Order: sequence, then structure tokens, then C-alpha cells
Amino acid sequence: ALELGAAVMSSAKLKAVFFDFDSTISTPIYVEKARRWAVADNTALFKAMSIDEQRANLGGDARIAQLDSLFSDLKAAGVQLYIVSIGFTAAFGPHLHNAGLLAHFDADRCVFGQDCSALRNVNFVKGKLIEQIMHAHGWTYDQVLFIDDSEEHIRNASTVCRTLHVVARKGMTAAHLNEVRQAAIA
Repeated sequence: ALELGAAVMSSAKLKAVFFDFDSTISTPIYVEKARRWAVADNTALFKAMSIDEQRANLGGDARIAQLDSLFSDLKAAGVQLYIVSIGFTAAFGPHLHNAGLLAHFDADRCVFGQDCSALRNVNFVKGKLIEQIMHAHGWTYDQVLFIDDSEEHIRNASTVCRTLHVVARKGMTAAHLNEVRQAAIA
């Protein structure tokens, strides 16, 4: 998978976009008081973070507005939004809610973390879960996009759907957001 360019290589209309959380939606910050990076496999740290730290972990107010705009545009184009993360939904869900972003996702059917049986049942292989969801909806390779910072998760999904690799592992950039928007609205 390419960092940029892979998402728009097809003219097929996107039906679904699957986002990773850590270092894709989020831009992990170092929390001094805990001496740890804020990633969603640490539920206790996520619960202890202030609202300001939560917003910083999503890239700040301007980036949250960019994410909100992208998610709104995707939904308006009829694209179903998912999160598939190795982090805990109990950790990242409240942060997305507090930033006003969780409302873009059907939290009961479209948000998966390591605390979800559906992801555990496929041994945390995101590509397998995506494939199951695609099969249930009748979606094809070109109709689904998966975005992640992990080369392993991208590789495992690359035979299942279109992929976009967030190589820098610092969250989706404005260029990534534009790429996703173009792939959905093209």
C-alpha cells in the first residue's frame, strides 16, 4: 500500500471506510504526569486524561474540526464509517464522544476494539474482520477503504480492500483527509 495515492486509484464509489484509532484518527501525545504515550491500550491513562489532553491527543481543535468535516462529508456521500482498533473502545470511545466525533459512527455496530468479541474472534486481524463485514454487506474490494498506521494491518487487509497507510504514525494529515474525501466523493 502506498501512503498517498492508493485510496483514489479506483473509480468505484466507496461504501465504507474503516479507520484505525491510535496514530490514525489520534495524534498520540506524551502525558508527562503518567510518563507514557497516550494510546488506547491504556484505559486507565485515557480515563485520567483531562479534556484538554484528550483534545490534544486528537490533534487539537483545528484538527478535530477537520476530522468532523471529513466524517460529515463521508456520511453525506452515503459512506458507512467504522473504527477497528487494537485499543480499547472503553478508552477511545469517551474521547471521541467528548470531541463530538463519536456521533459519526454507529457505536453499537461500527466501532471495534480489543474489548469487542468480533475482533477477538478473528485473533485481532483487522483485515479478517473487515472482510467479514464486507461479505455481510456484499461490498467489493474497490468499495471499501481501510486506513491504518500499522504496516502489518495494512498488509493483512490489502488483499481484502483498498488501503491507505499513515506512514508517519502521527495521525492522518490534511493530505490524508483530502485523499479520503476525494476517494469517497469522486
